[in-house]
Amino acid sequence: MIDRERLNAQVAASGYKKKYLAHALGMSGATLQSRLQGKSEFKLQEAQRLSFLLGLSAEEQARCFWTLK
Repeated sequence: MIDRERLNAQVAASGYKKKYLAHALGMSGATLQSRLQGKSEFKLQEAQRLSFLLGLSAEEQARCFWTLK
């Protein structure tokens, strides 16, 4: 389960528009928004690619994507 607040804060801090991130991930803006809202889950490859695009450390990636709630 993702930490939506933490991940959305990282997206906002990156300065990238969600449309750009969605394109870079090979998905529509609606799909990215659904993932960020927790309505659907990120695939492993998507989470890794988004982490790379956002410049997340391994520790921050774990906090955003792999936190159990």
